[in-house]
Amino acid sequence: MIFSAASRTALGGRPTNQDAAHAAERLLAVADGVGGAPAGEVASALTIATVVDQRGDAPESMVELANAAVLAHSAVDPSTAGMGTTLDLAVLVRSKGRWLVRGAHIGDSVTVVQSDAGTRVLTTGHTLANELIAAGHLTEEEGARHPNRAALVRAVGLEPDIRPDLWELPATRGDRYLLCTDGLTNTLGDALWPLLDSLRTAPPETCVDELLRAATAAGPRDNVTAVVGDVRGGAGWLN
Repeated sequence: MIFSAASRTALGGRPTNQDAAHAAERLLAVADGVGGAPAGEVASALTIATVVDQRGDAPESMVELANAAVLAHSAVDPSTAGMGTTLDLAVLVRSKGRWLVRGAHIGDSVTVVQSDAGTRVLTTGHTLANELIAAGHLTEEEGARHPNRAALVRAVGLEPDIRPDLWELPATRGDRYLLCTDGLTNTLGDALWPLLDSLRTAPPETCVDELLRAATAAGPRDNVTAVVGDVRGGAGWLN
């Protein structure tokens, strides 16, 4: 099995693009350089390059190696000290005779799966507001008003010990995965879900084009990046 995949990115409301992405037959990935920190574009590009070079099937190890690469770069280049990035990835693997999609998430980018059962968000942002809500210190309404609600508490490059959220699903033909930066979700808000439904049968290339067109028309304040991968049968693979 393979992903039939495509990715698109746009500057949105930023002078530079700190997003990076990868869309291929076995790996989908998106990274968003941490805003307010130096060299976010370096952190995101290095993170994506590291996970692509690994050609592995263990998302946790891929995140750990990306984290080590970003920290090592920061140590030798003072101008990038403190840089960080989000990272979401989905890997198509065969394990014990079964095809699986394994994923990892750290930061506030988003992974969504569309299947016959409907549309499901697989990730929760590692933001200060969400941490305080989960701990019972804030209600959701209070979290939405918190002045530092969007501050990241987990990201690649922030600390040596990294704790990504991991997920695993059966690889089912026709399932669609969307990995995107918060520039897309924040810009489109609730309008994202009916748009995704309307694009459900469109090719991945059309889907990412339309997602970015809609976000650009809405006037994003951030970079906008989307990666879409459909699970398909592939020639040369055990299907």
